[in-house]
Amino acid sequence: MNTPELSITINGIALSAPRVPRQKEVLTAEALSFLAALHEEFGARAAALGVREDGSGADPVIEASWRALITKQLAEPASSIVRPRCLGRREGRMFHRGEALSAGLVDFGIHVHHNARRLLAEGRAPYVELPPFDREEEVTLWQEIFSRTEQLLELPEGTIRAIHLNKRAAAETRSARTAGSTGGRRRLAEAAA
Repeated sequence: MNTPELSITINGIALSAPRVPRQKEVLTAEALSFLAALHEEFGARAAALGVREDGSGADPVIEASWRALITKQLAEPASSIVRPRCLGRREGRMFHRGEALSAGLVDFGIHVHHNARRLLAEGRAPYVELPPFDREEEVTLWQEIFSRTEQLLELPEGTIRAIHLNKRAAAETRSARTAGSTGGRRRLAEAAA
């Protein structure tokens, strides 16, 4: 049985995907507008990260099913942790002005948009488990995304927390903090192996 395709543009985001039950609860006009703002500000830099030596990064193949993308946002209670795909990977079912959105921005943006305020009200914080990366540009970009997201969603500074299993990235973040960069105030927890 074929699932009818959804082809619609809302607040600058064009969707081309199979219809999934309750997706309107996740892909609200406000959430899509927020994704458009993130893409306009960070999309080009995310795409420029490209493919890394390990083969991850930008890739036209979409590894997460559309149903899984929507369903995980509808979980009750919603998790306080989001595990976004790589920033350089493209979400080939969501476009802004003809450009595919960063899969990492989509995963992060939808989760934080829908859950950050509720988590704060419960005395918790939204955590982002960052995918593996080795370049300082990715650390810096994620820190800027977190700060801008807090501004756009009117969240207190430092609300969004990051978890990363990559020791090199944690060291780079500590170095950035020491250098006094604005993004360096982000709390990046290094998990023990």
